[in-house]
Amino acid sequence: MRPDPSPLHSRFNGFCLGAFLGGGQQLLSAPRYPAIRRRVHEFLDEIGIDLRLPVRQHEFATRYPSLMSTMMSALRSRDAELHACCGIGAMAALLAGGFAGTSPKMRDDLRDRWQPELKRLGLGPEAFDRFVGRLAETARSGDAVAMISQVYLLLADLLQPLPAEPDTCFVAMPFRQPYAGQFCRWYRPALARAGFRAIRAWGGLTDEEYYPFIAPLIARCAAVLADLSARNLNVANEVGLAHGANCPTFLVIRADAGPPPSNLADLLILRYDRKLPGWPENDIDRLSEFVDLHWREYVASLTHEALIHDAAHRLLQMLRAAGEQVPDGLWQLARVDPPAGGRSAGEGA
Repeated sequence: MRPDPSPLHSRFNGFCLGAFLGGGQQLLSAPRYPAIRRRVHEFLDEIGIDLRLPVRQHEFATRYPSLMSTMMSALRSRDAELHACCGIGAMAALLAGGFAGTSPKMRDDLRDRWQPELKRLGLGPEAFDRFVGRLAETARSGDAVAMISQVYLLLADLLQPLPAEPDTCFVAMPFRQPYAGQFCRWYRPALARAGFRAIRAWGGLTDEEYYPFIAPLIARCAAVLADLSARNLNVANEVGLAHGANCPTFLVIRADAGPPPSNLADLLILRYDRKLPGWPENDIDRLSEFVDLHWREYVASLTHEALIHDAAHRLLQMLRAAGEQVPDGLWQLARVDPPAGGRSAGEGA
């Protein structure tokens, strides 16, 4: 089942695909090339593109120009934003990996090539220069891994203009098996049945820091499904980010994984058993129903009259304390009469 494109899904996955392709053919990424290749294949399978990278990294590096041309043609036929962001991601990874060998003229040419695309995606004319400036500053340290980390700051910039999507769910899971297989066979189809588009992180090209984009990504999702089975610290952090962003979390854990983390133990958690016959296909409905139940309860809590009144009243107090203009509708939601002299600053509500 191929996911419907959305700005968040296309922009995030397109950029990461490009970064993995552009970075994967560099020597720095050679030790992790099998994992890079596997992750690229997982995403291509997800969107229905039958293209495979060479088994050996040096062969991929040799064939990179022709493979990238084929990839971009396939992406163009799928979705314009996926295509554009893949190109930007590849450019960013290539520039970060080879920055020392570029001249100001080469960087100016890259700006001329990519600035119109970045502008079309909602970034100002300074976005490319800011990225290059960060690379130039980091290059002084000679830390190649830190250079690759700057790539993800450009991704975070690309996510900033996007609104939250009410039908996209981030899946927090370890990058290793069996969870990668479960994404395709259990998490994603169950979420689709509950009305959500699934999106997940990509991991890293090396040991770089890819945290900068996780918070803006989760903040633009409607919910988070998290598998707690491996007690993975990244998963725990992503659950925390979801709670901080007021995103509902759908928590699952293997039947044989023992108790969940103590600070999550009081939440409702779905246990699953990989040893049952027909798992996971026969368990898709159960997870879908679990997600749907939690989502409906979350929506009901948001539309509860008392909660709306309390939230409006707090916002009204903050606006008046700051001397800001108060919209007419907020007075009504907070059930407070506006002051006789006006609708902006005044005594506390």
